[in-house]
Amino acid sequence: MLKKWGGLVVVAALVASALVYVSQKDQTSYFRSSGTIELTDEVATGITVAGSKRDALLQIQAQQLILTSQATRDQLDAALGDRASELRSISVNTPEDTPVITITVEADSPDVAREALSELLDLYVAGRIADQQAKLEAELDPLRVQQQEQEAKVESLTEELNNTRATATEDEISVLEKRTADALDRLDTYDTAIQEREFLKATADGEVRVISGASDPVEVAGSPLRQAAQVGVLVLLLGAGLVVLVSRLRGRLLLLDEVRAASGGLPILATVPRFRRRFRDPSEALVVGKRSARREAEGFRYLRTSLEVATDRKSPLVVAVTSSGANEGKTVTAANLALTVARGGRAAALLDGDLLGSSIQDMFDTDADNAFLGLLKGDIELDRQWFGVRTPEESLTVLVDPKGSMAPERSELSSDEVEDLFGRLGRRWDTVVVDCPPVLAVSDSVVLTGAADATLVVVRLGRTTRRDLEKALIQLEQAGVRIAGLVVTFANEKSESYYGYGYEYGRN
Repeated sequence: MLKKWGGLVVVAALVASALVYVSQKDQTSYFRSSGTIELTDEVATGITVAGSKRDALLQIQAQQLILTSQATRDQLDAALGDRASELRSISVNTPEDTPVITITVEADSPDVAREALSELLDLYVAGRIADQQAKLEAELDPLRVQQQEQEAKVESLTEELNNTRATATEDEISVLEKRTADALDRLDTYDTAIQEREFLKATADGEVRVISGASDPVEVAGSPLRQAAQVGVLVLLLGAGLVVLVSRLRGRLLLLDEVRAASGGLPILATVPRFRRRFRDPSEALVVGKRSARREAEGFRYLRTSLEVATDRKSPLVVAVTSSGANEGKTVTAANLALTVARGGRAAALLDGDLLGSSIQDMFDTDADNAFLGLLKGDIELDRQWFGVRTPEESLTVLVDPKGSMAPERSELSSDEVEDLFGRLGRRWDTVVVDCPPVLAVSDSVVLTGAADATLVVVRLGRTTRRDLEKALIQLEQAGVRIAGLVVTFANEKSESYYGYGYEYGRN
């Protein structure tokens, strides 16, 4: 995805840089003024206490957001009037584990920088005071209601006591006097609470202290080129991140760990690097044996060794190579694996079982037809002259039909017929590699892989999706297919783990 869209991301970054440079090239310098405040409320000052540190950090962060919010900027713009256009930015900074906030204002002129910061400090402190007063007023309203109710209760008890003194007994009078005294005490409590809050409201300071006001503005040399570069890098990083995010949202597998997770822990027998451009054409993709393609070919040699270990060097061995979808590298893997096996000294044959997307003949530069159906139906005998590729140790037999004997119509494959064909092939060659169609494309793949001794599932990084791989593996496992492991293609050897050791070693 990055290689596909990387050029567009780079162009976008260059355009953004150019626009910033053009818009800022006349701005040679600007001015900066700073001031410092300290939050003195109980929550913020608890930052030095382990149990309350988290709440204090949240409180300080909230105040930082208020200082840099659009609402604060709008108030500041209104206070500055026509000079608001000269204001560049407002930033805040807090030293670690302190309730101190440093505010910095940047503007085109020194007067605006100083005035803007002074106005900002005044607006912020006034806002804190108003919030504190509103909070105290909210506490006063119910207290005043309770005070009035208690005054009425005291008045009622006093009147009742005065009216009953002449007729009531001493015990009754004592009870009334106690109730009246308790009511008076409760009234004194309300009076005290109201007085305290009225005093706090009158002396509210917003629980904030201005340590230092607006400092003398400092001139800062402007650098349009640096700003343009910063914007360019930012756009580049954002673009690359967006591409990766979209790729992940689409579910494409990008890393070996993702492949392992999606496959349920199936072994990765080998990783094959992304081919260099000159080897991507089908006629050049047979890289095994080419001295100039040692980096690409080493992955297939590693695969041959891993497959021998996984199958205990079984002979004869029919290996089915498939994938979840098209264009994931299964044909290239099958052909190069067969050639690697032949170069290892075993009699090997390659059979193209993909009737819909047959391409083996393109890799071996022959005009022959697919011989699979002819062999399956008995129209082509095994004892004939086949297309062969001579290797230093052994020859590879490519089962293609130069006489065009392929059956005229394709039909559903029979498991018995396929097993019989594989049995006949196994009696003639030590290893038979079968290039199967994608699992999710046609049902033929399940029949072919079910009759094989071992199945390799090819996964292409950046193309194969997690959903397709999981679905394909489920179909194969439900059919009882013996999956030897996975082959990962289009790998980036610089970012992969020890599975890429083979081609790294060969290249170095």
